[in-house]
Amino acid sequence: MPQRDHPSPSSNLGSEPKKAPEVLIVEQEKLLRLMMAKLLQVSGYQVYTCGDGLQALQLIKRRPFDLIITDLMLEGADGLDLLKTARSSQPDAKVIITTYTPSSHTLLEAKYEGAHGYLRKPFQLKHFLSILKDAIDHSRLRYGYQYQGKDGREKSEYETL
Repeated sequence: MPQRDHPSPSSNLGSEPKKAPEVLIVEQEKLLRLMMAKLLQVSGYQVYTCGDGLQALQLIKRRPFDLIITDLMLEGADGLDLLKTARSSQPDAKVIITTYTPSSHTLLEAKYEGAHGYLRKPFQLKHFLSILKDAIDHSRLRYGYQYQGKDGREKSEYETL
């Protein structure tokens, strides 16, 4: 079972539409993982976190996500392994790769495997939010998501974080 650094969100049972996009954050650095999770929770997302690649692989195989944010360098399985698994088990999920030292070969491979984007660490909050918004907006436009924000009111597919 993946470790959670925050309270787990309630699960959606039955055939009701999702109330908020579900995001998996896979990051070895606990402080960065918690910061990203808190930012997304405050913005109304349901957030799950893992600290290593093997736990994330198991979780990706068991439950669908709208967005997966993964560090490239992880213990157990790396970010490219997670990307490939996500592409095969849940092809509609958007995957964003984060890394301190991107090589052109790695970035080309990630793009070829279907990564939605990448963030070079340390990233600026504005850039992080911009890439997330783009990935979620792409999903919303494709699938017509309607979800409730933290304040309980419905948000359309055109509202921002």
